Amino acid sequence: MIGLDDLFVVSNQLNRIPHNVSEIVKRCSFGFPTVIRSFPVLDGKPFPTLYWLTCPFMRSEISKIESNGGIKKYEEMLSKSKELLDLQMKAHLEANKRIRSIAGDGMKDLFKGGMGGIKDFRHVKCLHMHVAYHLGGIANPVGKGVLSEIKMECKDGICGKGG
Repeated sequence: MIGLDDLFVVSNQLNRIPHNVSEIVKRCSFGFPTVIRSFPVLDGKPFPTLYWLTCPFMRSEISKIESNGGIKKYEEMLSKSKELLDLQMKAHLEANKRIRSIAGDGMKDLFKGGMGGIKDFRHVKCLHMHVAYHLGGIANPVGKGVLSEIKMECKDGICGKGG
């Protein structure tokens, strides 16, 4: 579980209180949460997204890429490169393995997809999610590619200023 101070910061970063946070897996140089890990079950139901990007600066930077056709660009890259697609498939399978190991016997068979519950591994659901998984320790070419396009953090520790 995370401490109340971290939960307060994450709540401010997301503009809501997350109910299934299990730990902080990545912090910025200012010490604030960047990526959290969630429990794979929420209110008795499967919750397929294991890692969440909480940093508002990074989320904003990635949103710019998405709004400029980033999802389509990465899907095209995956469709044109068997090597990248194989790496992406490997990441999805690792994500499924991790989430099933955490979910427990009664729930693990309900998780059939990869990162974020994606079933078609050629599909890019959300660039933020791919970055979160990459920073959470599941290397994937989409997350790595997006990170190469953005600054990794703000210059003033905005999370410590409540927003």
